[in-house]
Amino acid sequence: MNYLEGLNEQQRAAVLHQGTPLLILAGAGSGKTRVITTRIIHQIEQYIATPRQLLAMTFTNKAAREMKSRIEAYFGDHMDLTITTFHSFCARFLRREIGYLERETNFAIFDSQDQLGAIKQILKESRINDKKEPPVKLRAIFSRVKNSGDMEAEPEDSFYASLFRDYNRLLARQNALDFDDLILFTGHILNTFEDCRERTQHRYQHLLIDEFQDTNKAQFALLRLLTPENPDLCVVGDEDQSIYGWRGADIHNILDFKETYPNTETFKLEQNYRSTQAILDFSNRVISKNTSRYSKQLWTEVKDGEQVRVVPTASEREEALFAAQYISSKVSPDAYGECAILFRANYLTRSFEEVFRSRGIPYQLVGGVRFYDRKEIKDLLAYARLVVNPKDWTSCCRAMGVPSRSLGAKTLEKLTPYFVTHGTCLEGLEAALKDNVLRATQANGLTAFVALMRQLEDAAKELGPASWLTELIRILDYRTHLEQEDEVTAEFRAQNIDELLSAMAELERQGMASIAQFLDHTALISDQDQWDDQVEKINLMTVHAAKGLEFNTVIVAGLEDGVFPNQRSLDESAMAIEEERRLFYVAATRARRALILTHAQYRQIYGSRTRAMPSRFLREARQSQPVTDQRTRIGDLGVQLELIEQKLAQQSVDIQFRPELKKPRYRIGDIVEHATFGAGRIVSFSGKGAAAKVSIYFQGKGTKLFYLDRVPLKKRD
Repeated sequence: MNYLEGLNEQQRAAVLHQGTPLLILAGAGSGKTRVITTRIIHQIEQYIATPRQLLAMTFTNKAAREMKSRIEAYFGDHMDLTITTFHSFCARFLRREIGYLERETNFAIFDSQDQLGAIKQILKESRINDKKEPPVKLRAIFSRVKNSGDMEAEPEDSFYASLFRDYNRLLARQNALDFDDLILFTGHILNTFEDCRERTQHRYQHLLIDEFQDTNKAQFALLRLLTPENPDLCVVGDEDQSIYGWRGADIHNILDFKETYPNTETFKLEQNYRSTQAILDFSNRVISKNTSRYSKQLWTEVKDGEQVRVVPTASEREEALFAAQYISSKVSPDAYGECAILFRANYLTRSFEEVFRSRGIPYQLVGGVRFYDRKEIKDLLAYARLVVNPKDWTSCCRAMGVPSRSLGAKTLEKLTPYFVTHGTCLEGLEAALKDNVLRATQANGLTAFVALMRQLEDAAKELGPASWLTELIRILDYRTHLEQEDEVTAEFRAQNIDELLSAMAELERQGMASIAQFLDHTALISDQDQWDDQVEKINLMTVHAAKGLEFNTVIVAGLEDGVFPNQRSLDESAMAIEEERRLFYVAATRARRALILTHAQYRQIYGSRTRAMPSRFLREARQSQPVTDQRTRIGDLGVQLELIEQKLAQQSVDIQFRPELKKPRYRIGDIVEHATFGAGRIVSFSGKGAAAKVSIYFQGKGTKLFYLDRVPLKKRD
């Protein structure tokens, strides 16, 4: 049992435990991946389970690949293991079993952009302005309903319920599922059809769920359907890293796990193998303020390393300049890949990108536009999706417009009823041509498109995925199309096409046999799957995108109230603040050796320069250890903190006591009394002179904007 060597006492106990459900509370950097993979190795080695009987599920393809590669490296051979993400498992399940719901197995998986397109379509059909009802908002409403795990659930509001039904009918008409449907439909089949449930439970007798704190109600319900009485079930997670409540994750799944599985044995992994004790001390102080958690205290045998440092700057540009200067002085160019700058939101990266470009510091932006969401990629994949799923009208409409065939929006309105009536895209288009509903130019373009699609359908039966895509690009003369569309970006976009071909060819070498499998891969890929850890570039990413990663040096930027924690959490509830604090804890625990925290005295947000208050998370950490002045002295970098502080003081005067505001006694964060709206908190100032305005948040009434020299306010003590 040499695979147990090097495990600490708690890790070993978790690996060897048998007989009852197991809850492993794995603190950040505590070696949970090693525990998970060693437990699987142990079960196979000791004949507790066969590889085929094991099911391990996590949340990213990257984590799944890492676990599987470690296990196969130990055994020295390819294993028939199911180690996958929740959504990938459900997609494969539904490819086999969706017939139970009288749906076709060649369904399309609509990604987030496809969902928005579908929602825009139903709004257009209902003559509803998408500015009044933003598709992003509707997508979130629909997702929350589906994440409940109830196939019959609808939004409570009748207006949104009607749109929700229209949206689902559109998906069914196009033989498509969205991400949430993958979980929802799988759970519904297992719950409704006993033979399928028993067959699936017999296949997967040993379950292991990673990142359990991130599961939602539908995923937890799915887990219960996969497990019979007295299951061999191991869940691994850390409630302190539960950061996806905004998309339905339910922290109570891990906090109340023992209520569902009463015989559960719990092990805590608190020894950290990643960070220095200074970083862990800071992180422990931060997360100790939360109430919805198990008691844990991370510790390490690694005692060296720098103190955690807080760096105040005058503005977002000085924040970026500091980061650039620190990196240039402290980080070797051949170790740039081991440095990350983390943000609460993507918009904060702008000043860093500008400064890094001007100084020639290479960087990669993780979590921006997905590779498979880029226009040129989606253009080509629209053809592939239509070949696989003849009912995918969304992809058909996109493909008809690339390259241009004089088929505009009004033409598509004429063609849509034919699709609805005939059931498949090409049959509908052929019927429209037969009825002569289009002018000659449009009819010629549509005739050519239908002929091309029939040719591509035949080619897909004979060619492998990469060869088929190569043929499509040749027939479309797509590279010429890119040059005609935009000569400036054509070369970059052509490189993306080459990368698409390379990705498809590589997956073919790994065993991918069909276009349909490649489309599933592209739909289910995550931000982290696009992160290239082999290049020496500074990593710019949101904290959410950094979950599960680690770096020698981490700079967390934008640590101001209203930014991190964000304004929505400040306006909502204590539970929302706790999730933001967990997000900050995740950011801090990504660092191995150096953790630097920056905030700006003022920041440009939505076109207005706003006075910013340091994040309450920084204040909380200092209050826990008031004798330590964490602010960095960076004289060795050629920047004297005293000079920065002098600039900050000047900016403080400029912003807080500008004469044109006429009411210098008011500051951001002040509690004031309004004659009509009652008590509120000042959020920001904007404008100058007679146009100076103040934004005030009132509980239950939202944020109101007033002219500062006219609003009747009384300051509360």
